[in-house]
Amino acid sequence: MSSNPTLLLWDHPTSSYAQKIRIALREKQIPFTSQRPSGLGSGGPVPDLADTNPRLEVPCLEDGDVKIFDSTIILAYLEDRFPDPPVLPRDPGERAEARMIEEVCDTAYEATNWGFSEIAWSKRATGELAEKLTAQVKHQTGVIQAWLAERLGGREFFNGAVFGYADVCVAPVLNRSVYYGFGPEEGTAL
Repeated sequence: MSSNPTLLLWDHPTSSYAQKIRIALREKQIPFTSQRPSGLGSGGPVPDLADTNPRLEVPCLEDGDVKIFDSTIILAYLEDRFPDPPVLPRDPGERAEARMIEEVCDTAYEATNWGFSEIAWSKRATGELAEKLTAQVKHQTGVIQAWLAERLGGREFFNGAVFGYADVCVAPVLNRSVYYGFGPEEGTAL
């Protein structure tokens, strides 16, 4: 692998997981090319991803012969391959905290956002059921945002004085919930 690579990111603009990787690549100042796989989301073949990701999902990263899928694994690879500037804190406790924040964002927060998109855009529920589910989404989003605000405390960023790993993981899902109308309560740390 060359020291000045141009990585290929298989991407989709609405994927929170792909957004996380784009943010990290830009924060680390790593040149990359972004490409949307043909057939993605069609239910049919996705030939661009067949050799990279058996799940046929984005993001996928290609660095020469190295092909990686899963945003968490890609972030770890970027940190190992391009350690400067770091986005993951150096302190083991802070690293664990950042990884826990990522886990909550990738599982509970993204799932809550996805659930709302199924109601709002796919119309999987309507009427009274949609109202009940939307109220639950709002509640779950508030619980997660309160947990994140507690972790952030009075700091500007989750890493402290600098934008870092946990911020990379929080930004896409928080942005999505704000877009959906479920932003943080006024006056909270987020």
